[in-house]
Amino acid sequence: MKRSVAIMLALLLAAAGGVCLFAGLFERRMGVAQEDMAVLDFEDPQAEYALLQQDLEKLPWVSPSTLRDIQVRRATLEYWQRNYSDLAVLAARPAQGDQPIDPELALLAANATFRMAQRGPQDKASVLKNLDAAIRAYLGALRAGNERPDAAFNYELAVRIREELAGGKRKGMPPFDINEDKSDSNMHGDPGEPPKDMKVEQFQIRVPLDPKDFKSKEDTSAGTGQVRKRKG
Repeated sequence: MKRSVAIMLALLLAAAGGVCLFAGLFERRMGVAQEDMAVLDFEDPQAEYALLQQDLEKLPWVSPSTLRDIQVRRATLEYWQRNYSDLAVLAARPAQGDQPIDPELALLAANATFRMAQRGPQDKASVLKNLDAAIRAYLGALRAGNERPDAAFNYELAVRIREELAGGKRKGMPPFDINEDKSDSNMHGDPGEPPKDMKVEQFQIRVPLDPKDFKSKEDTSAGTGQVRKRKG
C-alpha cells in the first residue's frame, strides 16, 4: 500500500515538474520574442509567435486568454510592418457567437482600416466609403470593451474627418508619410530630436554615472564632524 502511494506521489511530482518546465520554456520564448519587438526586430518574433500558437493549439488545457495574447502580439507586428490588409479584413468580419473579437485586436484592426483609407484611392466616393468602414471598426472596438483613450479619440477623429469631407470643408485625408528613409513613429512613439531652434552642439544629453564612478565621487565626509566647504 505504501509502495503504491509512493509511486503515485512520484508520478504526480513528475507531472507537476513537466508542467513547470513547459511553462518556463513558454515564458522564456515569449520573453525573447518581446525583447526582439522592443528593439524593432520583427522577423524573429513573427516566426516565434506563429510557432508558439501552433504548439499551444495542440494542447486542450491551454487558456484561451493565452492564445488571444499571442494573436494580439502577432497583429501588432503586422500593423507596425504596415501589413494592413489582413487586419482590415478582420475588422470587417462580424463577431462569431460566443467568441467576440478581442478589444485590443479590434482596435488594431480599426487603425489598420483607417490607414487603408489613407493609402487607398483618394477620390471622394472611395474615401467616404473607406472612412465609413473605419468608423464601424472603431465603434466595434469600443463596443468590444476597449477602454483606451486613443480608441475613443480615433473614433471621433474619423467621424470628424468624414463630416468635413462630406461637407466640402476638407479636400482629402490627412497625409500618410510612407517614406522609408525618414524616421517616423513606431510602436514606442515618435522619435526624439533636438528642439528646432537649437543647434546640435548646444543639445546636451545626461548620461547616468557608472556605479564605480559614482562611488569614487561620493562625499565621505558625512558623519565625521568635518566642516564642509561651500561650493560656488
